[in-house]
Amino acid sequence: MILISGITGRVGKSTARHLLASGYQVRGFTRDFSKAEDLKAAGAEIHVIEPERPDFSMGLNEIQTIILVTGNNPDQATHEIAIAKAAVEKGTERIIKISSMEAGPDATAPFPKAHYEIEQAISELPISLQSLRPNFFMQNMLLFAHSIVNMNCFALPLGNAKTAIVDASDVGVAAAEIAMRSDLKEKEYDLCGTQLLSFTEVAQQLSASLGREIRYQPISIGEFQESLEKAIPSTWHVNAVVSLFSEIAGGALEDVSSDLHNILGREPASIADFAERHRASLE
Repeated sequence: MILISGITGRVGKSTARHLLASGYQVRGFTRDFSKAEDLKAAGAEIHVIEPERPDFSMGLNEIQTIILVTGNNPDQATHEIAIAKAAVEKGTERIIKISSMEAGPDATAPFPKAHYEIEQAISELPISLQSLRPNFFMQNMLLFAHSIVNMNCFALPLGNAKTAIVDASDVGVAAAEIAMRSDLKEKEYDLCGTQLLSFTEVAQQLSASLGREIRYQPISIGEFQESLEKAIPSTWHVNAVVSLFSEIAGGALEDVSSDLHNILGREPASIADFAERHRASLE
């Protein structure tokens, strides 16, 4: 059986659907059962985790592989390392960790720093570890859907920085493929879209897909922080996102890799594919 630690997230749900469609037994952790009802109906076993008193041990019985993917939060490192240690005690054979392309000893933003801390801690345990490091998620663009729909623009503090923007659904399928297949044994995979694009170019591709002009508006980090503070109540999350986007603006994601193509056996989803699938949210 395969466990997905965050089965209702944008990567976790895609992973679960692919595994279930391939005939695998799937178990998942979630904090909100209502978000997992469709997966339960499809055959997944769902364990609800209480945020105040997280207990992962009971859900780890008879698990061979863990897809370790949880939302960014102040306790992410504590929780993921706890899952890994409990998994060792239960006899789990390997962990496939959804990490970050920015993860490394020089990372300054809280999200990639936590991913690197988790990777280092797990690497010291007697369990196999594979790290999947995605680039900028296309799904992040849905955060600006209201602006895209009503003003035909989106604003980010990324200047002319480029990313190999990638569909989170493809990352989920890649995680499932690695869990299922014996030929995918690399310790690290960089999961990228097919092109390095500036966000001006992202806007141009969205325009072509949606049939109207969508503009990218570069803004300062200060302006970005002000907009986040209006939408996100957590000061920790605001500061973490601002720090992360500062790294991206400095070129942290200006990298492209064929790893995702090789795992999927096809071209990763394009912005046109993404826009078509989410057309109802962007028109």
